[in-house]
Amino acid sequence: MALLVFLTFLTLFTNSYIPIWMVDNERGHMNEVMDQFGNLKGKVDMMSIGSEITGTSDLNMYQSIALGAPGIPVFASPTAGLLTYSPYGAKNSTMGLDFTYYVGGKEIKMNDTGGGKLQLYMPDRYYVQQWVGYENGAILIGQQDGQAMKAYPSLSITKTGGQIQLSWTQVDLTGSNASIAGTGNAGVNLDLIYYNSQTYNTTKSVASSSYSWVNFTFTTQFGNAWWSYLTNITKSSGLVINTDYTLTWSPLPMKLQNQPNSNPVKITLTVKSVSSIVYGKATMQMSVQVS
Repeated sequence: MALLVFLTFLTLFTNSYIPIWMVDNERGHMNEVMDQFGNLKGKVDMMSIGSEITGTSDLNMYQSIALGAPGIPVFASPTAGLLTYSPYGAKNSTMGLDFTYYVGGKEIKMNDTGGGKLQLYMPDRYYVQQWVGYENGAILIGQQDGQAMKAYPSLSITKTGGQIQLSWTQVDLTGSNASIAGTGNAGVNLDLIYYNSQTYNTTKSVASSSYSWVNFTFTTQFGNAWWSYLTNITKSSGLVINTDYTLTWSPLPMKLQNQPNSNPVKITLTVKSVSSIVYGKATMQMSVQVS
């Protein structure tokens, strides 16, 4: 009888309390990861600002990322995560920018590319599975029921009269592909290689009132999050779709994707009648290691 009572309480504990306990562990871990990715973004932004002020780019910082959620001794093992670093050149995360600007009446074409992504995948067993990524200066999160952008990139759109002014800071990630899986901590070394910011005059002449079109092209596995962000920022800036800008998704037909492990999509934002653009570019080298 005593053995039956013990087994009954043990079954109740393992079937009820253990899952609840592990949900808290995995949810707490994801909250910790979001804070750590936020710190990483803040450090990259601070290094870029510092380089703009001092004129030097010999800056470096360090960020720790918790790979896994703790388990429960004897009853449940820790939940392991996978951290991957895909620098510029990887097909799943690229960004392109092209426009025409004028110097002394001379037309010059700007066509620049970049990108790269740092991503943690958590195959949570009790809490929802999630992907957290840092891409083009933004923090993104994806799970089975949707995607969201948790921290925005450095994009500003201002419309005055019929003219539009843009400001965009691109963060390019360089280095070597890397991946680390486990339940411990991973360290990410941040080295700012280059930073530059310039204002480009995209007005051909005051008399002709001819302005350049600016094209942003994002290739990403977080397609839903980027689409939602670009739709909201253009609308809140007072731009009118098909008049001031166009926003397209390829390949068609447009398929909403939640889990960022599917094929990447290409999203193109074309802003018309742009009179000037402030374009900043930060080249960041990241190296991932077990801490």
